[in-house]
Amino acid sequence: MQRVAIICKTLLKGGAEKQALILAKSLPVMDVDVCLINWYQGEADPENLKFIKNNSIKYFPLKGGPINKLIAIYKILKDENVQIVVSYLTLANLVAGFSKILNRKIRTIGGIRNEKLPYYKFIMERFIHNHVNDISVFNNYSGREKFRKRGFKSEKIVVIQNAIEFESHPVRSEKNSDDEIKIITVGRFVKQKDYSTALHSFKILKDKFKAQKFKYLIIGYGPLENEIRSLADELKISNELEILINPPDIPDILRESDIFLSTSLFEGVSNAIMEAMVAGLPIVATEVGDNKYLVKNSFNGYLVPCKNLGLLVQKLGYLCESNEKRNIFGRNSRAIIEKDFSKAKLVENYVNLFLGQKHE
Repeated sequence: MQRVAIICKTLLKGGAEKQALILAKSLPVMDVDVCLINWYQGEADPENLKFIKNNSIKYFPLKGGPINKLIAIYKILKDENVQIVVSYLTLANLVAGFSKILNRKIRTIGGIRNEKLPYYKFIMERFIHNHVNDISVFNNYSGREKFRKRGFKSEKIVVIQNAIEFESHPVRSEKNSDDEIKIITVGRFVKQKDYSTALHSFKILKDKFKAQKFKYLIIGYGPLENEIRSLADELKISNELEILINPPDIPDILRESDIFLSTSLFEGVSNAIMEAMVAGLPIVATEVGDNKYLVKNSFNGYLVPCKNLGLLVQKLGYLCESNEKRNIFGRNSRAIIEKDFSKAKLVENYVNLFLGQKHE
């Protein structure tokens, strides 16, 4: 039996954390013993802790200062007889690399989740990738190509796209009425998500279809919350806008919506878009990261260039004009997820990687 430790910086709500939890839950089915290590003990979402408990995942939250945590990790890896360390994001990748320095027999597999990083993180990640860790798993092909060109060793890069659990999530009920169209965006309130473009596009759409009732739901959290609310007031769309801060029932809210909108300036593989597709929603998104693997133009949605208000409104309008098109595109979204982004595929790819078989 192979023994694997997964290291996360936190277990708050986020794409990397979701993938870590899916992997920790699923690997034992493939005869892999797993433990999950959380660098920041106090930073864990209650729903994620519930997931860990319900799935009997061996969980080690770390406390104390950095030195105490590193000592604790060394002891955990030794006591659990860990052979492979999987990590997500820069801090966790650095910690994984440190564990390899302490025990050269351990294989370390880092994780890079985006196609763009701040300069200081990029420099750190490149050093860890080229000189410390055995492999870096990118969750997106776009990032792989960009990072290769900037000095990442190609032979140490593997792409394993995100997966999502869809078995327990039913598709939304198809609607036969256009009484109110609900557009939804899920994402952190940060510059990367470009909420300014999203809000402006909704304003133009509302003005264009004056006879249509609209609702725009934004779900997330982050430092730009007040800025988003202020812009909504300025655009006079506050009556049609609802901002929800980390509600526990996001899958249910998605199933009650009609169109998913993403205006991100850069991405890896978007968990938010994947969750919307699982719910059976048509997608309008910017052409960034690996969105082209999720959204097929005129099949389950539309891709548009970043900040292109004209095209965003046009594509949203196409979907608003046809309830039948929304229903067909929504079914196609779910079909893409079930075919190409299953949990079984993710686990198979990682197990093959553990066995030394690179996946491309």
